[in-house]
Amino acid sequence: MAILTLIIATLISTQKIATSIGSKYAIQGVDVSHYQGDISWNVLEEQGISFAYIKATEGSSYVDSCLDKNYQGIQNTGLKYGFYHFLSLESSPEKQIENFKSAVGEYHMDIIPAIDIEWYGDERQNPPEKEAVLSTLFQIVSLFEQEYGQKPVVYTTQSYYFKYFYGEKLDFPIWIRNVYFSPFQNWTIWQYTDRAVMDGYDGDEIYIDRDVIKDSEYKNIQICEN
Repeated sequence: MAILTLIIATLISTQKIATSIGSKYAIQGVDVSHYQGDISWNVLEEQGISFAYIKATEGSSYVDSCLDKNYQGIQNTGLKYGFYHFLSLESSPEKQIENFKSAVGEYHMDIIPAIDIEWYGDERQNPPEKEAVLSTLFQIVSLFEQEYGQKPVVYTTQSYYFKYFYGEKLDFPIWIRNVYFSPFQNWTIWQYTDRAVMDGYDGDEIYIDRDVIKDSEYKNIQICEN
């Protein structure tokens, strides 16, 4: 029991390190989904954030139930925003981007779309082959680039990065989740905590993810107007 208590205390302590470092960056933001419930975007904005990523879709058919509500709500703010798609390895990249395009439709966005690729289901116990993961990811990155004229930013966790991305030549911006320490790899967006508590949402999930965009990278993820 003493060892378990020490491990938990150490994890909590290191999370505070990441939060302390991440909170010092200038370009602060959040990422949200239906888990946050109804969001008062003006209230969030007043707490020092300047951008948000909103979940749009997952796989070939799922659309987040709060997508349109979040899109409409964020219009009355000065926040920059974009949308993200949770990548499934069970559906073709073509069907998944069609799902994203159908859900987002004619929505305006200020920052490039994001693709979320991470562990789900029993993948930690039965990890997919690296070749299959990278093939699916590279295909959908290419499809997003064809559709929007810019490569999407790819969100992943530190452990997923080590398993599938480490040592690979990546030609898209990285959004890395590391809630313990400052990331070692070159990143564009950093999710530095998944345990933030803010005013302005009423979902079953009491926490909200906090993110930062590296100052020098901000211009690279803004949507280029044609």
